[in-house]
Amino acid sequence: MGLATLWVMYNHAMLLGLTAAKEPFRFLQLAAHISVDIFFMLSGFGLYHSLNRNTTKDYFLKRLGKLMPVWGSFLLAHIIIDKAVFGLRFSLKEIIGFLTFQGFRAQLGNQGNWYVYTIFLYYLIAPIPFSFLKESKHRLTTCGILCAVSWIAAYSYFGNRDLLITFIRIPAFLLGMYMASGDELTKKEYSKRSLAICLGITAVFGTIHFFVLSRCSIDVLWDYGLWWHALIPMTVPFSLLLCRLFSLTKDPKSILLKPLDLIGSASLEIFLAHLYIFKYWGEITGILLQKSVGFRIAVFFASILIGLVWHELIKLCVRLISQIISHPSDNTVK
Repeated sequence: MGLATLWVMYNHAMLLGLTAAKEPFRFLQLAAHISVDIFFMLSGFGLYHSLNRNTTKDYFLKRLGKLMPVWGSFLLAHIIIDKAVFGLRFSLKEIIGFLTFQGFRAQLGNQGNWYVYTIFLYYLIAPIPFSFLKESKHRLTTCGILCAVSWIAAYSYFGNRDLLITFIRIPAFLLGMYMASGDELTKKEYSKRSLAICLGITAVFGTIHFFVLSRCSIDVLWDYGLWWHALIPMTVPFSLLLCRLFSLTKDPKSILLKPLDLIGSASLEIFLAHLYIFKYWGEITGILLQKSVGFRIAVFFASILIGLVWHELIKLCVRLISQIISHPSDNTVK
């Protein structure tokens, strides 16, 4: 999760000025879309286990308990900073759209990024594929059918970029749920054969992806979701290869993995901090972001720092509120 977070930020920030760069650096930036699909796959993996351990009611309460403190504090900071710096105001309709996760699809202003709205939608639909996979005796087949149905349904959104970007990636989420379902295929230990298959799948679809990106216009890529068609089959083998790579380190808590674990735990806060700086402060920092590599690097690391501090503050506030609720004052009116 931490590595995927950094890759997304790398794509957005364009730290090396990749808009004018030659291959392979430009392709590395464009291929960073797979990091978002890895996010969705890992989300599906985690949500399957969450549903397996909890009742549906408890599952939704825990999901909202994790998401809303971050989203609500982001909205509050959004309102305060926009008013103080830009003189902008949120309408009541925009605030409601923000808090109900419907504003982006309703095309309201001041709604942040599509990613959080997509994750919320996946939270809502997760119990459906979970029930199918949980009861199925042939989970790989069931997953394949669910992926096919979701892709066909996404066809109706071709040309509508704001909605297509959400629905075309449901198969990545479903693959994550399948991986967590405990199917025998996912239990096999790594072998030379399985690693060769992973490398083969990644190479084949990576080549297709490279060909598509180099031949199609930006409009075609967005209108038909061609950014992701080749990437989605790569999410599982690519993730397994990364796991295998990290497992080769002698110490699982090595100097490399500890920061990635920390960044992964605060991935949403880091992403939102990064998004706000690069999108909503673009008018102020645009020139520096384009001209100064050093400034881009500074903003990149500032986003990580802000996100980590934000994550710890939310944990502290939630803990204090929980203590207050569980241990109310014993004072009584005499």
